[in-house]
Amino acid sequence: MRVNTGQVLFFSLMLTRRMVSTRSIIRLIVIGLLILSGLSACKTGSISSSENPLSKAAETSRQEDSDPTEVLESTSTPQPTLAPTDIPEPTPQPTEAKVEMITITIVFDNYPYKKGLKTAWGFSAFITYKDQNVLFDTGISGSILLENMSKMNINPLEVQNVALSHEHNDHIAGLPALLSAGADPKIYLPPSFSPYLKNQYRKQAEVIEVVPGHPIAERISSLGEIQGPPAEQALVIDTPQGLVVIIGCAHPGVEKMVLAAKRQFHEQIYLVMGGFHLGNASSNEVKKIINEFKRIGVVYVAPCHCTGDQAIKQFKEAFGDNFISVGVGAVIEIEG
Repeated sequence: MRVNTGQVLFFSLMLTRRMVSTRSIIRLIVIGLLILSGLSACKTGSISSSENPLSKAAETSRQEDSDPTEVLESTSTPQPTLAPTDIPEPTPQPTEAKVEMITITIVFDNYPYKKGLKTAWGFSAFITYKDQNVLFDTGISGSILLENMSKMNINPLEVQNVALSHEHNDHIAGLPALLSAGADPKIYLPPSFSPYLKNQYRKQAEVIEVVPGHPIAERISSLGEIQGPPAEQALVIDTPQGLVVIIGCAHPGVEKMVLAAKRQFHEQIYLVMGGFHLGNASSNEVKKIINEFKRIGVVYVAPCHCTGDQAIKQFKEAFGDNFISVGVGAVIEIEG
């Protein structure tokens, strides 16, 4: 309420004139001044917020009523922002290179080795490397050849190449049955084969006459024709350990053929296997050949077929642990 000071004084004077004595007037004036001082307090304004006991509660209430997200943002300690870091990929570990094996399986021989397989005079070996293969010679009987191959899980239809060592029945007579079974190989033979046989083979397959070092499959080559009689070829397999020489019957002389392989390919002779044609050789003759093998540097031997029992025994005594006993069904694996 607003009160005019002049109005109060006027009211006091009026009382003085009409109603009361001087003492009364003074008393009234004092009362009027007291009234004026109270009204002045109302005029100057309300109690300061600093003295209001509700002021802090009100401020607290405003904070409590505010957005909690805003309060958190204003009061919480800022958290550092983590920048994305590159997670290093694991270092690839070197993988071991796959080792390809050269596998030589004797599928025909007159010496037994694996039970359940048939023996007969002759020789044949199936060589595989990676996805390539060569059948070296075919024995004297096509039925026995196919039966042994079947028992050893060798599909005649998968034979890619046939190499014939020389023109004797115990090495070539199994070929017609192989071709009749559906095989379609390339046929590698020495040039000295008769025109008649060449023409017969050409009716059913591609015929190739070999030259020294003639490639037949990866790592597998022909030694070429070595003069006999009869003339003969051998297979030479190039391995990291050295040369593997597979001989059908060694009519030109086994030591002569091994030496030709060493001179032609300029590598160590790791293994010589097959027929050494020493069935009728004397003990001294065999001993000379053994000495020649060692001079040449032959590491392993695996004689069979026409080598002869006595000669095989002598090679076994001379080479000891480096002698490999073989026969039909034997399998030799060499790292390629």
